[in-house]
This record gives sequence, structure tokens and C-alpha cells, in this order.
Amino acid sequence: MVELKAKITDAGVFYVPAELREAFGQKIRIIPNASAAVFFSQDTRLEHVLASMEIISADLKHRIALEKEKSRGQQKERARK
Repeated sequence: MVELKAKITDAGVFYVPAELREAFGQKIRIIPNASAAVFFSQDTRLEHVLASMEIISADLKHRIALEKEKSRGQQKERARK
């Protein structure tokens, strides 16, 4: 799964990469909470959004595991020196 980065201008304009604009269209819905937000095409059914979020959640858990593994490897390397 790819990770995209975007910026919000001082005027509050959020640049959405072309790949996402093409996929989601120009009318989107955004559901935020205190730490994150999900945005999706206004025509997408919430059941499909939830299924997609489960896939994203699994990917995030995998990335966390990889980061921990990498960190442990770096700690072992430093301990050997």
C-alpha cells in the first residue's frame, strides 16, 4: 500500500494528488476524529468505506510490526559495537 503526502496551505487549501482526484472525483465526504480522517467519494457506500478501512488498518499494523523489527535490529547492531 502506498503512502501519499500532501500539504494544506495557509489559506486552508488541501492539495489532493491527481491519483486520488481521479479515483474519488471532485465531490468527497470526510469523516474526521481527533487523530485521523477518512475521505471518500460522496457516492461510496459506508459499508465499502469500512471494508477499505479494515484493509488500511491491517496495513498499518503490518507497518508498525516492521518498524519494531527494524528498531530491534538497530538496537542489536549498536549493542555489538
